[in-house]
Amino acid sequence: MKILLINKYHYLKGGAERAYFDMARILVEHGHEVAFFSMHDPNNVPTTWERYFVESVDYGALDLSLVERLRMAGRILWNHEANRKLAALLQEFQPDIAHAHNIYHQLSPSILWTLRKHGVPIVMTLHDYKVISPNYSLFVRGQIWDHTSGLRCLVDRCVKDSVVKSLVCAIEQWLHRLLRSYALVTVFVAPSRFLQEKFQAHGFSGHIEHLPNSLSARDISSETHTHHQKRFQNFLFFGRLSHEKGVDVLIRAFASLPPHMTLDVVGDGPHRTTLEKLAETLGVSPRVKFLGSRFGSDLESLKRDAFAVIIPSSWYENFPYVITESLQSGCLLLAARIGGIPERIRHGENGFLFEPCDSESLVSVILSLDRFDLETIRKQASASVVDLSESVFYEHLMDIYRMAAMPRS
Repeated sequence: MKILLINKYHYLKGGAERAYFDMARILVEHGHEVAFFSMHDPNNVPTTWERYFVESVDYGALDLSLVERLRMAGRILWNHEANRKLAALLQEFQPDIAHAHNIYHQLSPSILWTLRKHGVPIVMTLHDYKVISPNYSLFVRGQIWDHTSGLRCLVDRCVKDSVVKSLVCAIEQWLHRLLRSYALVTVFVAPSRFLQEKFQAHGFSGHIEHLPNSLSARDISSETHTHHQKRFQNFLFFGRLSHEKGVDVLIRAFASLPPHMTLDVVGDGPHRTTLEKLAETLGVSPRVKFLGSRFGSDLESLKRDAFAVIIPSSWYENFPYVITESLQSGCLLLAARIGGIPERIRHGENGFLFEPCDSESLVSVILSLDRFDLETIRKQASASVVDLSESVFYEHLMDIYRMAAMPRS
């Protein structure tokens, strides 16, 4: 089978890109031919298909003229370059299936019409809530914003607290709802049941299949063997340092914990400076260390050395790899009870849950840990993700592709 994978970033930027690249690898390993459609970027993974990639766009750039800003807004609504280059790629590759991941704003939903014009069945993985809402995270100014209305988005400045950006995203939603662009997708894929149910609760009528992201097989016996010997002292967060990740809640919790407890914060993002200042203000900066981005063996070493990993998310998490990879590694895991997280963590069995945006709840959970058999919980953590094998993922993905390839009534 020939499969075209589409994502606006072609480098490992976040969880969506991890799913995109893992899917490509799994498909190739099973003998399928894979092509890519994305955006040019200096960080891109090399591919022979990059000659069809679209111009790089930085929507966060500040030094742009009015004309450039208007041009960018137009690309969000309908990207002519993307449609032209995608059409050329389709002529060469002739895919059996197109599988889209994140396509807004750099590619735009307009590419779905080019795929439809060429008769290519479309599958789309839902990594966030953008298909139903102008605000992809349903999270605005530190709070859940559980709305799908473009008008409400404009009133509440739901996109980066900006009237202009909120207006552009509202118009984007109105346009593609009017055109029914997302109705061109035959099957949507939801990594978590929470996201699937949230879409349905908001009246989304598209067909959604539940397919959790897979995990690579690995030997975790040595990791789980050493974890229980660690002192009840060092904790670890790793992820993007953005407001919805709740790292501020984590820092506030450490201000109320015994002074011998320390925290390593791994990752980077737009709120790093703010979080560092918060740690200084609360007087915990000597024991809350910001280590920047770490990957591969460096990150695994930090996980092995940590007494526990904490995931303090404040938004409706979908299916974060940090959860499943930590469970797979046999880490002691503490996570907020929100979004798709409770689907994987059973409190007191394979990890612990605390109330989101509530530092006192997190403190209470941490101080209660010595009452549990933590070695057993770590073993149960690794056992709780055995269903996420690549073989199970592949078989279900093929079922979805066969479903999408069936003639539409």
